[in-house]
Amino acid sequence: MTNIDYGNKHFLVVDNIEQSRNTLKIFAYSLGAMKVDSSHHAPEIMSLCDEIKFDVILLGYDLGEDKKNGQQILEELRARQMISRHCTIVMITAEVSQAMVLAALEHKPDEYLAKPYTLNDLSTRLSRCFQKKDAMLNIYKAMDADNFQKVLLLCERLITQNSTYKTECLGIKSRQHFELAQFDQAREIYDAYLGAPNCQWAAIGLGKIALVENDFDLAIHYFSAVVDSNPLYLSAYDWLAKAYKLTQQPNLAEDVLEKALLISPRSVLRLKNYADLCVSNENFDKATYALSKTNELAYHSVHKKPENALLFVEALLEYAENLSTFQVRKLNNKGFKALTDMVKDFSSAELKIHSQLLTARLHHKANEAQLAKENLKDAERLLSRFKYQLSTSGTIAIAKSLIALQRAAYAQNLLNELAQANPDNTELLSQIAALLGKPLRESDKIAAQNALEVGNNLYRVNHYSLAIDKLNKALVHFPNHIGIKLNLLQVLLVSFDANNERNSDLVLAEELIKEFSKLRSDSESYKRFMKLNDKYISIKKDLAEDK
Repeated sequence: MTNIDYGNKHFLVVDNIEQSRNTLKIFAYSLGAMKVDSSHHAPEIMSLCDEIKFDVILLGYDLGEDKKNGQQILEELRARQMISRHCTIVMITAEVSQAMVLAALEHKPDEYLAKPYTLNDLSTRLSRCFQKKDAMLNIYKAMDADNFQKVLLLCERLITQNSTYKTECLGIKSRQHFELAQFDQAREIYDAYLGAPNCQWAAIGLGKIALVENDFDLAIHYFSAVVDSNPLYLSAYDWLAKAYKLTQQPNLAEDVLEKALLISPRSVLRLKNYADLCVSNENFDKATYALSKTNELAYHSVHKKPENALLFVEALLEYAENLSTFQVRKLNNKGFKALTDMVKDFSSAELKIHSQLLTARLHHKANEAQLAKENLKDAERLLSRFKYQLSTSGTIAIAKSLIALQRAAYAQNLLNELAQANPDNTELLSQIAALLGKPLRESDKIAAQNALEVGNNLYRVNHYSLAIDKLNKALVHFPNHIGIKLNLLQVLLVSFDANNERNSDLVLAEELIKEFSKLRSDSESYKRFMKLNDKYISIKKDLAEDK
């Protein structure tokens, strides 16, 4: 094995135990390193990585109870782009459970070393890493600079040389083609390596191309095949769930992510996606657990944010409808703690108001009327002082809680003022109108959901006129539902594209497009609308050319 010159390599040693830190520092110096830093405090580690471009980070996993662990530090370093691809990360841990190992590996350390280990083992791993890093150095630099064309050129050079790292170069090259929307070139690579050992990335790549091309059945086939043959290949579950969501099969998407979380339960993003699906599927028992776990795991990570606590408590309030008073009070303690920690860590008047209202609602669910009344009074006192400092989303959330606490008149005043301040925001006005409208009966919800599901099923089998009829019936029950309107717009455009004599479809589509044109560019619905608008423009262009 080629000798590595460590004289110009800058090391960072991260370990919670002083003796282990010292041992690793001595090891680094024994290799010839001249610059070695060490720490076990997360803020100091972040500060060091912000100032210094380290070549090697020997990263311990366990850094103390109730503190960031090595996985969370690595995730944050990557998210904040504080380390380059050329930096070698060796994760060192005494824990070897499947959940821990898979969670750590998802953030791609270069090597994973379990205690007890020998310094000779560590030296061998480092040498192997640096041989690869040196061979791939220029490619990694081009990737860090987002120079796609140079990445392609350099990868091709190593591939033609039949490099030891040919397979990795092929994977990188195919992903660059995908990012550049050069799907035929990417597909050619994926097809060539589909089914080869350790080339699950090829099937994932073909599935992603199928998604882009709206061939959802083919995408599901590829992702399912990877899940079935490689159940520890976790990204396949994420893509399969996405495909099911795009085909309006949220229950299947939920099931897929649930299976992934049984294998690797420590991914915050996967937990959050799963929880969102549980909420949309009204499985509030599962949503409550998943959001509680999300809030817990995110607390020391880059994903820490107030929404984690808020969403957990909102799911808990829904779940409480099916629980006894004793069960509610027991779960409420977790909710109270989540809200208390949130207000302590993210101090703002809006969050304090929101927290007080949610606390009042939790007490109300537990039949603790006096406590609920006290929290409501505190919230209203703060609200009278700070209501003009609330964000749009905060106002909506606070209004919802006020309505739930029988303060509808107060909520209406807040929402009316918000509407007056945003007269051209169609999506927001639709939300406000829905909040101020009469609550839907359960029979209405069921009828609308049935109409929506039937409409989507009819669309998938090309019965467009029947699908349009069913989606219009769903809109009778949910006249302001953006998602139903987007589904309807999609069916109308596809229907007219299939039969240009259905002029009424195009007329109705144009009315919806005028309504959607006022969507905010940062709204969740905007990207989907823009894709549909591109299709509408294409249809109009074809019509003009035919004249």
